[in-house]
Amino acid sequence: MVDVDVLLTPREPGGHEKALFTWLADAAQHDGLNARVLLPPALQPLAAQHGLDGAVDAASPMVHRRDAGRALGSSPRRRPLLLAPGVLHAQAWLTAAAVLARRPVWLYVPMGYTAETMGYRWAAARDRALRPWLARVSGYVTIDDTQAEQLRTCWGVTAPVHCVPNRVSLQGQSPPTPPRRGDGRLRVGYVGRFDLHQKGLDWLADTLRHHPELADGFVWRFQGRGPGEQALQTLASALGPQRVEVAPFAPIEETLSRVDVLLLPSRYEGLPLVALEATARGWPVVASDRAGLGRLLPPCSIFPFGAPAALRAALASLATPSARRAAVVHARQRLLEHLPGEAYHRGRRSVVHALQHAARNR
Repeated sequence: MVDVDVLLTPREPGGHEKALFTWLADAAQHDGLNARVLLPPALQPLAAQHGLDGAVDAASPMVHRRDAGRALGSSPRRRPLLLAPGVLHAQAWLTAAAVLARRPVWLYVPMGYTAETMGYRWAAARDRALRPWLARVSGYVTIDDTQAEQLRTCWGVTAPVHCVPNRVSLQGQSPPTPPRRGDGRLRVGYVGRFDLHQKGLDWLADTLRHHPELADGFVWRFQGRGPGEQALQTLASALGPQRVEVAPFAPIEETLSRVDVLLLPSRYEGLPLVALEATARGWPVVASDRAGLGRLLPPCSIFPFGAPAALRAALASLATPSARRAAVVHARQRLLEHLPGEAYHRGRRSVVHALQHAARNR
């Protein structure tokens, strides 16, 4: 018996999808969760990497809204349906459609921010329009207590909220960072979805255009895909390949092998998986103060969003191999302290129990 339908609509894979597939695969292996996963073709290779290819419904292309509508009606109405919008405002139409279809809706939301926090236009109206639909959601899954509290206090959520932390393995020794370029410039990398607003890439691109000390003092590599790709390609053309490179989506190991530091200039995040993965592999991370990494990174690696001089100082603090190693040691120790493995297992089992109970009593 299928316990839950999982419906995803993103056109590009990202950290939220990787985290979701990780705990779904563990839940299937260790907790007996039987999930049916409906997703677009672009996400199928990632699902297969996590051993979920047997659960994927290949007959559902999930590219257009009509495909999602068909998916809503393709299984028993009372079977729990887990949606993974990333943030509450993403694909809000799908949440509303699922509620109207009388499905028991669950939301996996690593970020529970309001539209006002995320800087959307007409933020108050967006939040008012979304709030009644969220009140009819059966359960929530998020990544930590901070986001759970956000759901309860800012949105008035009364349904159960389960926390399944993002998790990476820290087994083995931290590898050394790669050697520097011959010209001595620090290589700074971004990897992930090219979302200009959320990821702060619009601000970073504008900063590099108007602050030559940043554009010339470092080598910038953007690896990923998404709606902001053209804007980044335009930046690379303007500044030249010796300053800016834009590369297609690839495993994080490829990006890290070409850079010294991972950068997250985000306007808002939950706890970004890419930063945990870089830390696990021994690479230092520099992030804005809105990227959700204050508990993980050393203070010198955090800069106020929108402050070019502070960004330059944060990068310069990692100029030497010893400074980069010290930053990694700090982050790995804090990661062990704040994201213990038992919290992940406990949260995952809590979600599985709730979903299976709902499936048995539908």
